[in-house]
Formats: sequence, C-alpha cells, structure tokens
Amino acid sequence: MAKLLAALLLLMVAMGPACAVVPASRADTSIALEHYRQEFAKAKGTSSLPSPADRNYLLFSDVLRRVLAEHVKPGTPQVLVEKAVAGLQKKKKEEPGATDRTLTEAALDAMLTSLDPYSAFLDSEHFRYMREQTQGEFGGLGIEVTMDEDSGLIRVVSPIDGSPASRAGLRTGDLIARIDEAQVKGMNLRDAVARMRGPVGTSVALTMRRNGGNSGNGGPDAPFRVSLTRAIVKIQPVRYRLEGDVAYIRIAAFNQQTSHALDDAVEEMRRQAHGRLAGAVLDLRNNPGGLLDQAVNVADRFLEAVDIVSVRGRDPDENRRYTGTPGDLLAGLPIVLLINSGSASASEIVAGALQDHSRALLFGTRSYGKGSVQTISSLSGDIGIRLTTARYFRPSGGLVDCFGVSPNLEIKPANDNSEETHPDPATCDPHATPPPPPRAWRIEDLCPDVAAAPSKADADRPLDCAVAAIRTRLMGTLIGRP
Repeated sequence: MAKLLAALLLLMVAMGPACAVVPASRADTSIALEHYRQEFAKAKGTSSLPSPADRNYLLFSDVLRRVLAEHVKPGTPQVLVEKAVAGLQKKKKEEPGATDRTLTEAALDAMLTSLDPYSAFLDSEHFRYMREQTQGEFGGLGIEVTMDEDSGLIRVVSPIDGSPASRAGLRTGDLIARIDEAQVKGMNLRDAVARMRGPVGTSVALTMRRNGGNSGNGGPDAPFRVSLTRAIVKIQPVRYRLEGDVAYIRIAAFNQQTSHALDDAVEEMRRQAHGRLAGAVLDLRNNPGGLLDQAVNVADRFLEAVDIVSVRGRDPDENRRYTGTPGDLLAGLPIVLLINSGSASASEIVAGALQDHSRALLFGTRSYGKGSVQTISSLSGDIGIRLTTARYFRPSGGLVDCFGVSPNLEIKPANDNSEETHPDPATCDPHATPPPPPRAWRIEDLCPDVAAAPSKADADRPLDCAVAAIRTRLMGTLIGRP
C-alpha cells in the first residue's frame, strides 16, 4: 500500500507518549472483530454475519489492525470496535437504506476520528483533496479547521492567503456555528468539511462566532454571517518584498514548491538590494503547516549541519532525526521569525529549530501546538486513511505537540484582541513535560522607537519591531548574550 509521510493540513494535536509498546494480542483483536461482525448484522436486522471474506469486513479489519500497530497512542481493540459500532448504528438510524459499504465507512470514520483530531477515514473525494493540497492547488474555501471540543463547533485554525476565506475576513480562532442553514453542533469534522466543499463557483454561507474581535473587550461578539464563493485555491507558498534593506518573506504554506520559491525570493531581493541586505523577517503567522520535508528544507536554508527535528512514534526503529547541511542562505545575517496561534505543524518545526540554535528571535504569540505526523495510506481503490503516527521533538528535546513554540518577544498587531487558539495540554497529553521557556525580551529592548510611537489602528507592530531591530542592529548584539 502506498504511503505518504506528511504533516498535512486540517489537523492539529497529537496524543500519548512516544515509546515502544506491545501491540494488542491477536486473541483480543479477533474477539473484537467477532463482536463487530455481530453488531453489523444486528444493525442490518439480519442473523447472517458478514463473511470473513466479505470485502467490507476485510476493509474494516485491515484498518483496525493498522490503527493498533501504527497509531501514536496505544489502543484497545474492544474500545475501538465500540466506537465503530456506534458510528454504524448512527448511520443506520439516519439512513435506514444505507448500503454495507456506507455502513462500513461510517464505522471506520467514527473509529478513526475518536483517536485524535487529525486521524480520519478518507473517502474518494477526501483522498483526492488531500493529494491536491500537497500539490498546492485545490478547489474550496481555503480554510484550515479543527473541532472545538468545548463548544462542539468548528474552529478556524487558519485561512489560507488569497483564498475566499481570507478575503472574507475570517480569522484564526473564529467558530463556525452554521453552514448554510445546517447547525454545526452535532456534526463530525468530516461531515462539516464536506458541506463546506463543493463545485467551484458555487456559494456557501457561514454563520460565525468571534471572541473579542470587534467588541475589543475580550467578550463574545454577536454572530455574523458571511457568504463565500468556492474557488480554485492556488497556494502561492512564498511572497516577498524589501522593507528598505530588510528582506520580508511571507511563507504561507509548506507544499512541494516552498523551498525552491524561498531560494528564488532571497536571490531576487539580494539583487534588488544590490547585495546589501541587513537581515530578514520570516513571516509564518497563520501558516497551518504542510509537508515535513519542506519544513526541514526551509529550516536547513538558514542552519548549518545541525539537528532540525526528531520524529518519534510507537516503533523506535521507525524514529527519524533530520539534520541540516552546511551553508546558510543568508550568510549569518540576523533573522526575526513571526509566529502566532495560527502557526502550526511544519511552521513550528522551522520556528523551533531556528530558535533552539539561536539563529533567529521569534516575535509574536505562542504557536498553535500541533506537533504530530499524519501518514496518508491508500486502501483499495481510491480511498485511504489519515493516521497520526508520530510526534515532533525540537533540537532541544522539547515537545512541539500540545505546547507549541513560545516567542522571545510577546507582541501583537495593533488592536488585535482576537482569542488565541491552542490545544489544552491536560487533554492533549497530561503526561507531557512542558519545554523550558525561551529567553524573553521586552519591546523596549529590541525596538524602542516602535514601543514609544503612538500605535496606528492598522499597524503591524510585530513586523515594524522586527524591521527596526534588524536595522538598528540591536538584535544582533543582544541575541548572543547569555
């Protein structure tokens, strides 16, 4: 079966400790599968159990065994089957005439989504969608979402630059309460995403809830409704411009083009600056992640032959450590990296590596905290599963999952009262050890002129401070201090 190892989008949080475990016994698995056959027959209202050679039963048993062997958190066959049975019973109640294949897919979806927010069954449409995302072009709204457990609604992780969602003003942390006239509460994430997708050129109305976005007091604003037209979302992974003699590089996503686009951007800005760049600002705000190899490649552009990230799963033999190669694209020039709670996954790999090796200072707010790897496995035909199989660890040994990456300087854009979005470490992994806090700086230390200046309503204070710190060379003199 083909597998693609990727830290993909639409996904944010992982589970238990990365350690060696004893797989569930064959006897326990066989007992659980027999229970599934009996419950499947009951749901159909027949005394005839599915044959062990039935293709739908074989599909279910194959996925169950993969979950037991590969998911980052050890599972119990009976518990997993109970989740699956609840899913098929719910589908049968909703659709009394549902086919065996439809019931099987509902069982798989319920079982996989119970594991963590990112594991899922991928029908043919979703499987194609996942492949398109990694290639940098797909149809939809251009919005990365996750389930908000507290409210039961869908939470925006990040709108993609230039997408219908971005143009409509959706923000990280917004909650989707209705999709057209359908209430989101009670839907699973897969069904909600399916409702938001559709043919290019068609429209969908979203009813949103936002905390403190307009009221300015941190309380909830009145719900508002936006209409979005589905479009082909062409992800331009890198945008850039000169801020005087400082290179500004916006990395919006980590797809197959990102590292090469970054090389082209630096070369062009170096040409425009006649070879006199003072430094660079890497903007990873609201970057929801992408491909693991691209995150490693981007970090390597600014690091030498040092550790970048470790990926650890259930099987120690499958653990991997990714290191850089000699050479620095900016030849030691100072770098500031901008992050916020919409920075996730691959973004956090880059941010953590550059911070741990003192190659950059981080400005902004704590990143999301999605440090897990999803393996996309194709099954029979054009369907597949997305399974959380490992977690990221920074060069310092700190866990990215649950905790994210904390900035060296806490700073937000002017008038940004939006609520930050993070997984709760207590529910994400209650046994995880928090990473040590980074060395913290004050805005008065790094950009005193920006700190003293009256703040304009639309001022991007993190970017203004980053540019000022590089230009005045304050960052370069402070970063090396003990």
